[in-house]
Amino acid sequence: QPCSALNFQLSSGINAEYGCSTPLDMNLIDFDTLEEMFAQPEKKVVEKPTETKKKGPTLVSLLDPKTSLGVNLVTKNLRMPFEDIASAIARCDMERLNIDQINGLLKILPESADVEQIRGYEGDVAMLGEAEKFYSILLNVPEYALRLDCMKFGYEFRPLSEDLGRRIRETLDAGHAILNSTEVKELLHILLVFGNFINTGGFAGNAVGFKLALLSKVHEIKSNKPRMTMMHVLVESIEKNRPELLHFYKKFHKLGDIAKIDNAENEKELGDLRKMVEKIEKRMSKLDKETVAKFADVFKEAGEFCKNAKKGIDEINGLETKYIKFFVLDKKNYSLQECFKVMAIFCEKFESAITENKKRKEQEERLARRKAELAKKAETLPRMKKGGNSLQNMPQEECIVDNLLSEIRGGLKLRKTKSCVGDNGAKLGRKSSIKASNQDSVEKWKKTKIAMPLPSENHQVKGEALGLSDIQIMPDSVT
Repeated sequence: QPCSALNFQLSSGINAEYGCSTPLDMNLIDFDTLEEMFAQPEKKVVEKPTETKKKGPTLVSLLDPKTSLGVNLVTKNLRMPFEDIASAIARCDMERLNIDQINGLLKILPESADVEQIRGYEGDVAMLGEAEKFYSILLNVPEYALRLDCMKFGYEFRPLSEDLGRRIRETLDAGHAILNSTEVKELLHILLVFGNFINTGGFAGNAVGFKLALLSKVHEIKSNKPRMTMMHVLVESIEKNRPELLHFYKKFHKLGDIAKIDNAENEKELGDLRKMVEKIEKRMSKLDKETVAKFADVFKEAGEFCKNAKKGIDEINGLETKYIKFFVLDKKNYSLQECFKVMAIFCEKFESAITENKKRKEQEERLARRKAELAKKAETLPRMKKGGNSLQNMPQEECIVDNLLSEIRGGLKLRKTKSCVGDNGAKLGRKSSIKASNQDSVEKWKKTKIAMPLPSENHQVKGEALGLSDIQIMPDSVT
């Protein structure tokens, strides 16, 4: 039996028996013990039993992989057996199928080629794939596509009709409100008078009208007064003379949103809705009476809505013609939405001008009150009697800066101090000199008396504080 290998290496050219006087007796070595001690263990090879896997039957795929994947995803999201899905479609059960599930089923409906393959299959249905099984069950429902279309229309008609009807109604209401508003007409007249007065003597004076686009630029015409435009002046004038016109814009608070409604889009949506209704109604005869009766009210309501919506859209088109005549507009460059947009800007800026005028008046009132308080304080300041030198009600606290300025104006010389000698003490000397001078001035002004001249013909006090030149310095020697 093989033993473990030892890493013995004999150098080349050396005899292994070199140096041995007698040959080695092999009986002295116990080879049996060596074999027992160093023999390699035998490796047992475990043979694994061979298992025979049973292969299931291969499913039949009749659809392409992309179609199968889409069908499987939609049907798994429904979380219903295929038979229940087909039953809900056959009964048009809108309580069992919501709008999202119906839209998903409409996306995976089989095409004509898929229908032929499923119907042409004559083998065992259990051997079909999941998508093929669903199609085979779905094809047993008569007019499954039409039933799904009816349910989808039943879900989508009312939200769509409510939104479209609201847009048509709001457009008509806003259009008639502007044309029939006496307030808007009077405002436009006032604005025309403003413009004719400003342009008096120029080529633009005595105008009988102005372009509609001017309404969106009134707030940009600046006046000579800061932060005031022609819009502020217009609002101020109306507030004084015709306050009943001041809040006309509240009737048109939705005009900005209405200006975004395009009548052409309304007409397109109505056309699509009418086509859908006509297409489904033509195929309704293929359904059973119970299903037809279930959707009869919805399609009747849809027909009436389409008629009324068509009248509303035609009325909007006629209203656009009236606007073009009323504002003398170019039909190529202007539409009803453009008119609404200009009026929305005018109303927005008019409202902002009201708020800004109110804030400015409050600021002016505060400033006027402040001036009145200052004037009242100036009148209560002590006055010197003619020929006298005494003070009455002299304020106890005096401002040092004002006193120093008065001292300089009076010609009093400030004392100069010598700075410290030496480069190192120059800076310290200057600081101590200024500090000493300030202290002397404070002590001096504590003992100083101030006399105010009485009003004379050449000097009158008109509600304003006296200047520094009107203050006289009285030394301590004066009594």
